[in-house]
Amino acid sequence: MDNFEIAISASKNLTSNDGNGHRVVNHHPEYLNGQLYVIAFEHVDGETYHNYVYIESGKTTVCKNPALLNELVSRKSKKAGLESFISNIGGVAGIIGLIITLTIVWLVVKDPYIPIPQVLSAALTTILGFYFGSKVKK
Repeated sequence: MDNFEIAISASKNLTSNDGNGHRVVNHHPEYLNGQLYVIAFEHVDGETYHNYVYIESGKTTVCKNPALLNELVSRKSKKAGLESFISNIGGVAGIIGLIITLTIVWLVVKDPYIPIPQVLSAALTTILGFYFGSKVKK
């Protein structure tokens, strides 16, 4: 059974006896990490409705309306884990800035009376300037 038939079957299963004439009206072969099929059908009340069937790695998800499809997209498009953390702190510059900041904090907590080395202060201000400068929209 190909994905077109799987999508139509999944849409039929969701609507059970409430709809007929299920057909694929739109197909997005590269949607997130899978495929999206828009299935149109006629409801018993005479109106035409759409189901959105997302197939990824053999797993089928059916959304009855665009709001549920938006929720699916938001869940699928969120980055997770280490990749998300690195992206959120600004990549390599953010990691280096974080390491230098933590080093300065550690030095101050260890002995507040020892001056912070000039090299660390200069590196921190340079990296922070670069970091915030890259966040400004041109």
